[in-house]
Amino acid sequence: MKGGMGAFLAAVDHADLEAELSDWTQWQKLVPLTSAEKAALPKPESVADFRKKEWVKGGIFSDVAHDDFAVHGVLSHGDYRLRVPSWDNAKYAAPCEFSCPTGIPTQRRYGLIRQGKTDAAIQLELDYTPFPGSVCGSVCPNPCMDGCTRGGIDFPIQIGDLGYLSAFAQVEPPKVHTGKTVAIIGGGVAGLSAAWQLARKGHTVTVYDDADHIGGKLEQVIPRGRLSHELLEAELKRIEGVGVTFVSKTRVDKAKFAGLQKDNDAVIVATGGTKSRYFPWEGVEHLTMGLEYLKAINRGEHPKTGKHVVVIGAGNSGMDTCRGAYDMGAETVVAVDVQKPAAFADEIAYVEGRGGKLVWPFFTSKITPEGVYANDGRFIPADQVIVSIGEEPVLDFLPEDERIQYFRKSWLVPDKTQSILPGVFTAGDTIKPGRLTDAIGSGRKAAWYADQYLNGTAEPFPEKKKVPAEQLSTAYFERCHHCDLGDPADDHTRCVSCGTCRDCKMCLESCPEEAITRVQHEDGSWEYKSDPARCIGCGICAGVCPCGVWTLKDNPVKIPMYSTGQQA
Repeated sequence: MKGGMGAFLAAVDHADLEAELSDWTQWQKLVPLTSAEKAALPKPESVADFRKKEWVKGGIFSDVAHDDFAVHGVLSHGDYRLRVPSWDNAKYAAPCEFSCPTGIPTQRRYGLIRQGKTDAAIQLELDYTPFPGSVCGSVCPNPCMDGCTRGGIDFPIQIGDLGYLSAFAQVEPPKVHTGKTVAIIGGGVAGLSAAWQLARKGHTVTVYDDADHIGGKLEQVIPRGRLSHELLEAELKRIEGVGVTFVSKTRVDKAKFAGLQKDNDAVIVATGGTKSRYFPWEGVEHLTMGLEYLKAINRGEHPKTGKHVVVIGAGNSGMDTCRGAYDMGAETVVAVDVQKPAAFADEIAYVEGRGGKLVWPFFTSKITPEGVYANDGRFIPADQVIVSIGEEPVLDFLPEDERIQYFRKSWLVPDKTQSILPGVFTAGDTIKPGRLTDAIGSGRKAAWYADQYLNGTAEPFPEKKKVPAEQLSTAYFERCHHCDLGDPADDHTRCVSCGTCRDCKMCLESCPEEAITRVQHEDGSWEYKSDPARCIGCGICAGVCPCGVWTLKDNPVKIPMYSTGQQA
């Protein structure tokens, strides 16, 4: 060191330190302690104690934050996870349920079938509709199938056929009666849907209708070729079987309505659309009203029918009218509309298969005994023109009360509880025109609020949001190319069970930390739980769940940190 000190200091430009650093009396040699010397030394503080007491008291950031002195790795458990999983079973509606105006949870029915509870699955549909065969299985366009997630894999679940399985199922009448009475004006789908729900809750329900037979458009308008009359009668008898009383051939006027209000605890107005709509075309006196025409056919009559018929309107009602005209002997039938025909594809195919033609866009301007003219001069010869562009309600029996609100002086505008007066509710086509499934859902909703009114409660009608599509993992389902579907109950293997746990155990088997456990309940139900002490918030459970039941959220736990009192 003595020989090299000068050269070293010169190299680092500190030759001035040579005298000081060359005082060898200040140098000491480091030697290791003996074992005995080490044992005699006081025990050193832990790193944590040194950090708290000696390094910076309160922690290195003690002037701005509270340090809990915990050491967290990249993967944290408990409160320090960035994200936490949540098992949200049945929180969301499946697309089929969400798309169904009646609100039938098909995914729950298939869940029951997976458990071997087919009878319970059949009964479940009857909790939502009294017409699983007549509507769901026969004349409904099945918007549930349009929304079905499985349709994006191969083709939708056979929901309409599944509904038909409940067509002839029997239902026990309620064992307990409330003593409350409800009058329902209108024996169509909406009124009978409300009656079905209220009677099963134990209320005494009477349905009044001015027709010879209860059933509304199902009985009076839908062609027998589309709907089996025997099936309809069976479902009407089931409604009577739960305690609903039918009173037909009874016209309700203002006096009768006042009496029903007085004699009952609640009233539901569900008279539907009973008058054909038409525009003030020139020659409207030559029109045949489609609604009355179809009613006459279903009564077994043979209404006057021309050899060459034009039907104004190419929706489902228009197609029913075309079908009826052919059945009554028409040689040619042409349906005209201002827009692309809105009828179901199979109904259009049926009419075209019998030789019918659809013409659009066709803006009717004049009707004559010789046919119908469009506003562009086109002429279609006909010896009968039938209008079938929809119906509107006749509500002249309601009192003249300023509390009753109308839309275009025809349709009722109820409040959010479907009430138009205290204790008076409405449903179906009295609110707005719709499909039969819309009427069933509207009747169900009116019954809910009527029941709340009778019980003195105010719970809102239960509605769910649709499960986000990005939460579903459809890649786990095999594509069916040319398979024979067979019994619709067998579709439980194809159903994705959107938003509702199918108990596939994929989350249980995939969790890398084994944080998930399955809990079996005595009633046969189950739930999956995530242990915060083991879970690291990785999100694998949400990623593998085919049903979208597991969701991953930012950790809601707030960790006290900043000295200012704010939360991290």
